[in-house]
Amino acid sequence: MNKFVLPILGFFLVLLSLPLSVGAETPPPVRQDLGLFDAVFNDLDEAGCRACHGGNIGTLHHTLAADEGLTCYSCHNPVLVNQGIFVVGCLECHEQQPGVASVHHLADSALAGDCVDCHGSMVQNRDDGHYVPSYAATMVTPLPSRGTGAEGQGSCRFCHDWGTDFASGEPISTNMETHHETGFYAQPGGCYWCHNPLAEPALAIRACEQCHAPLSIHNIQADTNGDGVITPGGEAPYFGHIGSNEDCLGCHGGAVDPALLSSRNSAIDNPTRHHLLVASKGKKCLDCHQLLLNDDGLFVFKDFRVCSSCHAQGGRR
Repeated sequence: MNKFVLPILGFFLVLLSLPLSVGAETPPPVRQDLGLFDAVFNDLDEAGCRACHGGNIGTLHHTLAADEGLTCYSCHNPVLVNQGIFVVGCLECHEQQPGVASVHHLADSALAGDCVDCHGSMVQNRDDGHYVPSYAATMVTPLPSRGTGAEGQGSCRFCHDWGTDFASGEPISTNMETHHETGFYAQPGGCYWCHNPLAEPALAIRACEQCHAPLSIHNIQADTNGDGVITPGGEAPYFGHIGSNEDCLGCHGGAVDPALLSSRNSAIDNPTRHHLLVASKGKKCLDCHQLLLNDDGLFVFKDFRVCSSCHAQGGRR
């Protein structure tokens, strides 16, 4: 089967030439200005294929024919050509399983777990050695769904859930739909790509981080004012993961036990005590956690601020 797939580029920091509309509504669904829509692509027709891939399809396929040593009649039916009909339907060569798997997710690269091949830097590949946290769950460890915050904060689903895209009016699918309807579950062991039945529920996010780990997640952010610079904590909310404190709390802002907020119990560990300041004192996550550009132009977390930057010697601030 011909599984030629046109690359679909994902982007880390998409710098748009014009300012984005900053009238973002509280998700779900999150704004869809970056990368591919959170949608299911397993019921495509010819028009649907050409909506994304139109324009240079002929050139790309003719190049493929030359590279693969094909003849014109490898793709074009000579009977139809004699009638002046040269168009070959996309789905005559590119298989999809309607309602199950898209042509894209039946490609060899997808079935091998090479998500980066099509999605680019928006994701990471399973088993490529990237960093995945290994420490125990904390009060700020995200959940895949059912966040415990007041409005569902503390999980991927807080932003990535179904609804209508604010800007385009297009329908957005749920996280469960976009992942399950890749058809990967039909692969041997495919369910375990995303689900670890041995993991405790509080650490379910670790399976997600096989493809959506800190390095890729913390570099998905739109430039909301069009100045060509991504400013962590200084962008409009819900256009990425690091643009504002609301974005940080969307993933990390689960419920806090009210007893902890009023407690002066010294037994509370130091990280927990400082994380509570977000709720009790209105502090921002990036007051303590510093995101800086590395030599590759990627945002990475640096060392936390030293105690003396907030706590004067011999006293408190």
